[in-house]
Amino acid sequence: MKVIIVDDEKLVRRGLISMMPWSKYDMEVVGEAGNGRKALELLETLEVDLVFTDLMMPEMSGFELIEEMNGKYPAASAVVLSCHEEFSFAQKAIRLGAIDYIVKNDLETDVMDEVLERVAHSYEEKVKARPVPEVRTFDRVMVVLELEEVEKAGQLIRKLSAGHIIHYLERRCWFLSLDGVGKSEEQSLINDIKEANCLPVLVHGLGHESLSGAVDKLHGYLAAGLLYDFTKMLRFWEWRADEEKEPLNPEKIQLGERWNKLEWIYSNETYEELLRDTTAIRLPMSELKSLLFPALLESGRLLLMVEWSMQLIFRLEPLRMWEECRSVLDEERDKLRSIVCRTKYSDDILRVIYKAIQYMHEQEEMDFSQNEIAGIASMSRTYFSQCFKNVTGKSFNDYATEIRMSRAKKLLAHTNTPIYQIAQLVGFKDEKYFSKLFMQEIGVLPSDFRKQWERE
Repeated sequence: MKVIIVDDEKLVRRGLISMMPWSKYDMEVVGEAGNGRKALELLETLEVDLVFTDLMMPEMSGFELIEEMNGKYPAASAVVLSCHEEFSFAQKAIRLGAIDYIVKNDLETDVMDEVLERVAHSYEEKVKARPVPEVRTFDRVMVVLELEEVEKAGQLIRKLSAGHIIHYLERRCWFLSLDGVGKSEEQSLINDIKEANCLPVLVHGLGHESLSGAVDKLHGYLAAGLLYDFTKMLRFWEWRADEEKEPLNPEKIQLGERWNKLEWIYSNETYEELLRDTTAIRLPMSELKSLLFPALLESGRLLLMVEWSMQLIFRLEPLRMWEECRSVLDEERDKLRSIVCRTKYSDDILRVIYKAIQYMHEQEEMDFSQNEIAGIASMSRTYFSQCFKNVTGKSFNDYATEIRMSRAKKLLAHTNTPIYQIAQLVGFKDEKYFSKLFMQEIGVLPSDFRKQWERE
């Protein structure tokens, strides 16, 4: 795979080129650029598979670059490199088609292998899902969902491509027309698909739709029908498109608020109730993700684990079935619980500690003290301090400093509020002490941090 690096900081480009284990994943850096416009000039002269790009750059941003690539160079895939952890940045990158979002501040040597392996896998999956030319109309089709065995699915595609035109719906999902196919050939197709450990879905009654119309209907079914009906026990499915019922009108706001709380992480009962209620309202996949993703990011923000949230969102983004989402959520929740529930405290103690954390984050002026928060938690200061550190892995003071510095960075980047007022808003009466601590924690003075953001 041919790679170019796009970042307005030359040292960042040089560091990435020299430190990442590119050759291990069959990648070769063939060029670098300081902004999106120069990157487009490279794309005119080079065959490029992957573009690792920063977002905030002069002349042309990374977002604008990805939009240009989508129109002019659709074969190239974008990987976002950013210092920004806000959900809005990741959401926009996903919407534009980026295959990964890497927070540069967290890109340490020991995770570079994992990052490139993830990128390589996402790129290969995208290449497999590229569409083929349109044919005329469709009434009966066979949808094929690739399950666990990618190699067998690839062999099936190669075998069936000899006699059928395959149309890709989305990642690991494709279909072929059954119009004009006899019953015996249809049964043979079903047998071949099942032998490849894929799921065949026989679809009737599309209404002689064009390719784009058929794809829209099938996407709708995959999003809100098969999404919740599919189970791993099932080996064959049949859907009548002309009998599809209107989806239920869901009550999403209350459900979203429940996902926004941390209780689902430490309480098995709450988690199971949330899964059950989420399944019951049968949201289409796009609405399900718009409900889950902000909640997951909020959990990461409260736990000071935004990178975990980002990677979980990227794992969930390409999935098409609720069972797959549940499986990933189960796996990631188990990992997270091993970190944040490392003690044998009761759910009541955990609930009190996480309510205290949420209270700290919600304060407009972060001038709270440990005594105040312990009082709100109805605990003695000593016992609260002990429980807080055992549950979060950080002392109260260290945690408070991290969230104060995070709030300060946002105020410096997104407002013109004077630094002495920002110091007060995040709980410091002494501006000099705030600046000293900011320098110690972030590596630059608040004034320099604001200037760097303005340059971006």
